[in-house]
Amino acid sequence: MDFLGVTRQVGRALDEARVRYALIGGFAMALRGVQRATVDLDFILMREDLGRADQVLTGAAYRRVFYSENVSHYIADASALGRIDLLHAFRGPSLSMLMRAERIEIAEGLTLPVVQSEDIIGLKIQAAVNDEQRAAADWADIRLMIEVSAQTGMALDWALIADYLDIFDLTSELARMRGWYGKTH
Repeated sequence: MDFLGVTRQVGRALDEARVRYALIGGFAMALRGVQRATVDLDFILMREDLGRADQVLTGAAYRRVFYSENVSHYIADASALGRIDLLHAFRGPSLSMLMRAERIEIAEGLTLPVVQSEDIIGLKIQAAVNDEQRAAADWADIRLMIEVSAQTGMALDWALIADYLDIFDLTSELARMRGWYGKTH
């Protein structure tokens, strides 16, 4: 997948269509300091903007291969375009993470909204709970996000992280996670 080319094309088109969106997933992790292999692009967007986003993606040679209340998946026949996954924001936590997103320069002349590190952690917590087979990798990603935040001196909103843990009855994990931050800070 040509990440830069796709983000340039799709990001600009989403902006022009006034879609409220932000980058999540592996590419967002990289922009927040954690390098990790990824094979697709992941966005969160307002569910009510899904129609405009669908027009943007189908106009860019993608086709929707899966749709549910919560997510949509798009693929393209051209390997350079790859796969794009959309998380539909319509509940309180996802709406809040979308509102907290900030634009980050991806390349010269290209900025995209990217969710905060705490929101990436929240999404990883959800992914770990939802798919037991991915849980170990998701918790490793969470630890990396926390450790990189500590190493770069970025304060984390522990109350927000606690809120995400509470959603999934994992409040007991907070002390362990704060320990990861403290070991490198």
